[in-house]
Amino acid sequence: MKSSSKQSTTIRRGRPEDVEAILNLLTEYDLPRSYFEPFYLNDSRYRPKHSWVVEQQGRLLSHLRVYDRWIRVDRAKLRIAGIGNVVTTHDARGQSYTGQMIHAILPVLHQEGYAYSLLWTHLPHLYGRYGWVAIEQEQVRAMTHAPTGTPATFHTVAITPFAPQDLADVMLLYETANAERTGTTIRSTAYWREQPAWLHEDLQLFLLARDTITHALLGYVRGQAAQHAVEVLELALAESRFDIGHLLLAQLSAQQHRPLQGHFPPSQRPIFRPGEFAIHPATPCMGRVINLAALIQALEPQWNERTHAARTPAWSLILATGSGQKVLDIRNAQIQASTPHGAVAASLLSERELAHLLLRGFDVSATKLLGDRPDESVLRTLFPEQDFVIWLADVF
Repeated sequence: MKSSSKQSTTIRRGRPEDVEAILNLLTEYDLPRSYFEPFYLNDSRYRPKHSWVVEQQGRLLSHLRVYDRWIRVDRAKLRIAGIGNVVTTHDARGQSYTGQMIHAILPVLHQEGYAYSLLWTHLPHLYGRYGWVAIEQEQVRAMTHAPTGTPATFHTVAITPFAPQDLADVMLLYETANAERTGTTIRSTAYWREQPAWLHEDLQLFLLARDTITHALLGYVRGQAAQHAVEVLELALAESRFDIGHLLLAQLSAQQHRPLQGHFPPSQRPIFRPGEFAIHPATPCMGRVINLAALIQALEPQWNERTHAARTPAWSLILATGSGQKVLDIRNAQIQASTPHGAVAASLLSERELAHLLLRGFDVSATKLLGDRPDESVLRTLFPEQDFVIWLADVF
């Protein structure tokens, strides 16, 4: 608990008795309370301590929620602190309450073992003050069309809306399709069952493609109607069935008579045909290291695999983040991490560069970001290009 310099103003974690007041405070977003209730009343992972509040004389003035999530980074699993539902009452804005809450939560998140943090914001400069950096994402906008002269294979494909009995097959396909796809959320059964309520999801826009003979699930797409388009919440396909992906997207677009927009991993771009789509910058996503030791511990096994397979020569690399600095020493194709003491002869990765390499890997954009570096081959080994996507269904 932390008291600010303002009289009777306290920054603290939420308590069970705060939930009602938090839900009322969230209406300061100019959205009805019913919009937020499922995120708090129908999320079995939510605990009042995940909320942080500014309280003054018994009144809640400001709120920030930490979303406790696990995501994949290739084959590693990373615990992240998602930052969302940051709101201050209209009459208390301009008092730096958000910044005060961030200062209060960062050491606590570090102690609790969160390795990384993600957030989405229209105020990147605000969170940039506290160490978050931009992570490049692209939004695909497309108008897909049903194929002319339906291919024979489609005669054995049935597209139907999701039904509760489909959940086990959908969960299995999600895991299979995203097993090594960086940025995807690791979902429990409870997460799956509760998520449609959080999203206010129209299950008529949750379409499945099944083989009419074997009944095998070939793919699914989840959509959400927006003002001028259908947001693609996620798309999963069996064995890179791009033809099924195109069919599902075309059906979703035709059903709403609107174009599509969403985030798609690089591996799914072949779904779209020339002239069907355009790529635009997405709503800013930001990230920062919370606990550098925990991050390294999660990634070290696959780093060691990669350096061993590539017979990487001896090298030293400093990771310089808002959570401190660590030296990665590569010796005998093995990684050893240590805290730097004094001057260290090593190349350096900043928070921004690490964020890009962590999630996107050494892709074309990384070349522009990093420029010419003597350690390029080492970075390509440690951070190969990733099939990166954060599905809109999981954005907090």
